[in-house]
Amino acid sequence: MVVNNNISGVVITLSDITEIQKLENQIRRSLSEKGLRAKYTFDDIIHKSAVIDSTIDTARRYAASDSNVIIVGETGTGKELFAQSIHNASPRKNGPFVAINCAALPENLLESELFGYVEGAFTGSVKGGKMGLFEQAHGGTLFLDEIGEISLSTQTKLLRVLQECEVRRIGDNKVISINVRIISATNKSINQLAGKELFRRDLMYRLDVLRIFLPPLRQRDRDAELLFLHLMRQRGQECGIPVPEINLSALSALNDYPFNGNIRELRNIVERSLVICSGNAITRDDLLRALYPQDLEDTSPVPVYTVSQTSSEESSIIWALGECGGNQTRAARLLGINRSTLWRKMQKYNIKM
Repeated sequence: MVVNNNISGVVITLSDITEIQKLENQIRRSLSEKGLRAKYTFDDIIHKSAVIDSTIDTARRYAASDSNVIIVGETGTGKELFAQSIHNASPRKNGPFVAINCAALPENLLESELFGYVEGAFTGSVKGGKMGLFEQAHGGTLFLDEIGEISLSTQTKLLRVLQECEVRRIGDNKVISINVRIISATNKSINQLAGKELFRRDLMYRLDVLRIFLPPLRQRDRDAELLFLHLMRQRGQECGIPVPEINLSALSALNDYPFNGNIRELRNIVERSLVICSGNAITRDDLLRALYPQDLEDTSPVPVYTVSQTSSEESSIIWALGECGGNQTRAARLLGINRSTLWRKMQKYNIKM
């Protein structure tokens, strides 16, 4: 304290470091305008298959650890659902959950999103700079979806952040300490990418500590039927429309469908079924039409079919599929029936191609 240019005393203020850390976390969160919370838990995973039971048990054990997790699986298998569930079952559940799709942004934007930048770092930068996702996720979890899509240069910077637990904003000359758990996801094998020198092995070893494989829908017993009914009820509630009944035997049509898009594709099938349905119930034919919508005709030439070439319906189908190399669309054209009818007859005679 200075009085008349003379030092007359000193005031010292001491603060508990834990209180400072709490204030720091509050400031980090308040500066973010996003809702950085995980909505889903393991209880939200609709299933009855043993394979998903086992996957959830593994994920629960991983949640208790603080090691990085990588979730691998085909597109549409619910990787973010599992990531959020792991976060909410972990000691970090009260911290932020920050997610980004690494394939959705070009390299320069992804870098600024992850690491942040200071004012004037580049043309168009926000006044005052911007906090990166690593800072926003401090004390919580950062979910990096489609991790296999990031460039090698961004991989190098990401590796340094994971090694040093520090992040430097673009254009800044100081580092900021962070405490973040990484959960990443990919529908590609990063080990194969590393073998092709498209992914850094040292980064792979940082990310691929604990691994979860999500099985595709076609390997989940009869989960497709359960999910179909759940999504149909959910869609009905969202639209405020009565949910039509469905003959449970009609749901068996889902069992042999490949679901290349998994649950994301199943949502589309639910949408189509609700629109196609003309009465108060979804019939098996309605569901088959939703599963196999008419597509552009195959313009390649097909052999000419004559009745004398085969003597029974079953052998006709086998012959037609053989002539068309297993292509069901061309085989249906060859037989003069639609694809849904061919599919039903293949089920009837247990014909597998």
